[in-house]
Order: sequence, then structure tokens, then C-alpha cells
Amino acid sequence: MLSKELKAGDIIFLEGDLGVGKTFISQIIINNLISNNLISSPTFNIVHTYKFLNDIEIWHCDFYRIFESNEIEELGVFDNINKKIILIEWPKFLDNFSLNPLKIKIEFGKTKDERYISFFFRDNWKNRLNFLSI
Repeated sequence: MLSKELKAGDIIFLEGDLGVGKTFISQIIINNLISNNLISSPTFNIVHTYKFLNDIEIWHCDFYRIFESNEIEELGVFDNINKKIILIEWPKFLDNFSLNPLKIKIEFGKTKDERYISFFFRDNWKNRLNFLSI
């Protein structure tokens, strides 16, 4: 299970069209980590934070309403990155940051309830993800 493999410093990008299920997957991951069924979309707040272990937080971000990279810097998303697990919906304007995220791309399937999910990652994730189950 992906959520049980996450550790401080990890970043996940969730990519896909509007309504495809990015928030739903974020909710599953966060709920598996902290047993909180009240996970909501951060679309309007941009960031929701959740306490995880001791001094580690989960940051659930939605950059849909971000229009410039300096807005991300102002939010402090990547400050103290080793004390956070970061989930980012609509990742954009992140070329200025040195990141090595796990990218999850979600696409609509042939029916309204079907989705195709692709994982893109570098070597640092490869040894941890030999199951590809959320």
C-alpha cells in the first residue's frame, strides 16, 4: 500500500483533468496515514495540513488557483521539507524547485466509473514501490 511507504520528505504530484479523482486519491492516502475521514479538498484554501507523527505533517495542496511560482514560495510548502509529506494536486510552476516527486497521472476511462492510473518515478522511489497499490 502506497500510503504506508511514505516518509517525511516525500512529495506526490497528482495530475489529471478536473473531476478525475485527484482529491479522492489524496483522501485515501491521508486517511490511511492518520485515520481521518474528514479530508476535504484544499481548492479554496490551497493548503490543508494534518499532524502525522511527532513533528511530521502531511501537506495536502491544490495549486489550481496558483498563477505564479512566487505564490508557492510564499506558502512555504517546501520549507522544512524533511518534516512533511506533501501531496500536490495540479502541480505547476515547480520547475524552479529541486524536487523528486512520485507522479500519479489519473485519466478518465471508457465508462464514468473507470480510471487509468499511471505512476512516474525515479530510482529513489523504485525500490519502495514494487506493488503499485494505493
